[in-house]
Amino acid sequence: MSDHALKIDFDSNVTVSDILEQRELDVTSLKQDDIDAPVRAHVDEAEEIDERSGELAQIEDFIKMNGVTRPTEEDFQPKSQRWSRNVKTKAQKLAENPNYMERRGRKRTTYTKDVTFICLGNGTFKRAGRGRAKLGETRESFTLFHSNVEKASEGTWTREDLHAMAKVS
Repeated sequence: MSDHALKIDFDSNVTVSDILEQRELDVTSLKQDDIDAPVRAHVDEAEEIDERSGELAQIEDFIKMNGVTRPTEEDFQPKSQRWSRNVKTKAQKLAENPNYMERRGRKRTTYTKDVTFICLGNGTFKRAGRGRAKLGETRESFTLFHSNVEKASEGTWTREDLHAMAKVS
């Protein structure tokens, strides 16, 4: 590769094509992957035909040995349930379990949630807001069952009530 000492004054009206000696860009060196790579020899058509005839002969031998079956009407029918995994329809699931509900998304991995409450002084607790505690405010964290979190957010609760909410209600 050769180094070029090309200086361009951007304030002048001279274009790049004016600077270059050749008016057309030579891209022949870009088309080759490697200059020293051997050029692929032309494949003889007779060799290709011989290879294909060999493949066809192997196919014919296989057919002679194993035979050929014509597709029947059954081959064009949709596959039965036994071809797929044991999939039940929504109606079948409802018939087995009347409380069945379709659920979306990932299954829940934890059923409890840590919730912070403010101690009000008389042994009752109120759900704490977001952020840091105010001056003189004591906070305590309780583990609640996920379905009881919304219920615990309203009103005030005693310590016993909050411990009872840790279980399914």
